[in-house]
Amino acid sequence: MQKNAVSSNNFDLVSLWTDWEKAFNIYGQWLERNRFGLLIFLFSFIFTLFLFVFLVLFLKKILLPKIEKKHRQTAEIWKSMIIPLSFPVLLAGLSFSSHLAAFPGTVKLYFNKFLFAIFIVLLLNGSLHIIHTLSGYFEEKFRTKDPDSYTMNKLLLDLSRSLTKLAIWVFGSIFILQDIFGLHITALMASAGILGLGIAFAAQNTLGNLFGAFSILGSKLFKVGDWIKSGSVEGIVEQIGFRSVKIRAFDGRLIDVPNRLVADSLLENYSNREYWREHFLFSLTYQTTPEEMEKALQILEEIGRSMAKHFPAGKMPQFTFLTCSASSLDIDGYVWFKKMSWYDMRALRGRFNKEVIRKFTENKLDFAYPTTTVYLADSSSPPL
Repeated sequence: MQKNAVSSNNFDLVSLWTDWEKAFNIYGQWLERNRFGLLIFLFSFIFTLFLFVFLVLFLKKILLPKIEKKHRQTAEIWKSMIIPLSFPVLLAGLSFSSHLAAFPGTVKLYFNKFLFAIFIVLLLNGSLHIIHTLSGYFEEKFRTKDPDSYTMNKLLLDLSRSLTKLAIWVFGSIFILQDIFGLHITALMASAGILGLGIAFAAQNTLGNLFGAFSILGSKLFKVGDWIKSGSVEGIVEQIGFRSVKIRAFDGRLIDVPNRLVADSLLENYSNREYWREHFLFSLTYQTTPEEMEKALQILEEIGRSMAKHFPAGKMPQFTFLTCSASSLDIDGYVWFKKMSWYDMRALRGRFNKEVIRKFTENKLDFAYPTTTVYLADSSSPPL
């Protein structure tokens, strides 16, 4: 029985695993009969390793520098693929060496499966290196061509790259375990699916924030430095993360708003407007004559012309004598400022107001303030 098993070179590893004495006898006989084959296997293995190292050094030290001089991005991709491209030589050499050694059939089968699994792992690793290189290329493009949206694009790129890597390793592991080694992982995956549902239910807020980050980054609703209002929170965006958005309120508070709330709320981006429309109201005293009122409107028009470079094309300031209020004659109007930061707009608004005060003072136009006039009746006069 043992001689037949040895001569067949087709051992049952599962049964031998439970019978150590039998395994020792069978493999001892096999080693005795195949010493010359093992020696050939050793020399073939060493030669294969030498050829593999030589090929890697040739690609890295000779071919790669020549490619790098002409095409830097292409060289980065080739650099990440040197090992995966060279490894088939090692696999072929090791497989050929195993034939020379005349390993038992079961050992040879699992040996070849092991080599193939390593090849798949290296191929996946090379793919991830290519993804990393390409993402670096796009990141540089975002930095140079669209610096304003660079932070958001980089976050979206990092998130996509992480999810892609996770998907590659998960599907690669399933392929190796099930298709190469023949393990039945369907039941394990079903159990993992049930466990995953439980984890997803427990971490629904975290997942909501993650998908909220996708929504914010994908639609490019705002970027770092924008003045936004999300629900009841208003301020300047300081950071956009996978979990939350950090907003600096105008009173100095730093507010951390979860992404799911930002994505689901009514969002106003004041920095993304095409222009600023600011309302102005100038009140003059009731002693102002019609000629003086006309002069005031003329002054406002002149100030508008002097600051025209700060206004959008075709949108000059518009003022009119609107109403006679309780204690003043009111000039009402609007000024449109070009797209700029909130701070710059406030500075220009202040400059416009200062010009109005200076010009009105020079032309003796008096600003009104709330007044009340009381008339007392003469008590000595008989009632009507």
